[in-house]
Amino acid sequence: MSMKTAKFFSAGYNDGLAALLDTVIDNNPHANYGIIGISFGGMVACNTLFQYHRKEEIMVQLILSSPLDSLKTITRLNALRAKVLYSLPFGKKIKRLISNNQEVFKTKAQKKLFRSISRSESVSITDIDDMFIAPMFGYNSSTDYYKDICISRCLKETQTFTICVNADDDPCYSKELFPMDVVQKNPNVCLISTAAGGHYGFAGLGWPFYQTTFTDRLVSQIVNMIHSQL
Repeated sequence: MSMKTAKFFSAGYNDGLAALLDTVIDNNPHANYGIIGISFGGMVACNTLFQYHRKEEIMVQLILSSPLDSLKTITRLNALRAKVLYSLPFGKKIKRLISNNQEVFKTKAQKKLFRSISRSESVSITDIDDMFIAPMFGYNSSTDYYKDICISRCLKETQTFTICVNADDDPCYSKELFPMDVVQKNPNVCLISTAAGGHYGFAGLGWPFYQTTFTDRLVSQIVNMIHSQL
């Protein structure tokens, strides 16, 4: 995979997503809108919508398999089993992506970030965030970054109807980490926990003969809800 720029994604506010929403809403001013985000994309969607200047025009957001508390999630992923199975392999892929695209790192600051990753022997998700993502977006450390992108703070105050779906066997985030105190105080937030599904699996009854997932049906219901309000 080739990179066109040296900039990665932050799980915080994304001005590109905000600009896309502006364009879509401007071109369809009488439509109703919902946002769906999966895993990292759910964090981007939630953080962006929370700061979006036209958020009252978004009827609903659906967040699937996203860490609702990034600090708790990273603690889980740094535990030995999860680190070996998930964090280190994922970090290795990111490191390979960066190392194979040296030519896009042109400024002095970008080259410094490139060297910090390419020279490291073993990198986990936390290492990538600490050495690369956090400084790229102006954070002092990965801890500061995780605190800022934590979507529990968005859920605490959001006025947008929000549905969060996580499986109990998700290696990143399961129901014992749900911010129940937040949900109990905000009637706009609904948390759904399934017994199985892993990280965005959610296979339905009869799988693989009937290849429909729980989230397929949920998305369909949300789309119907939006259209019923037209």
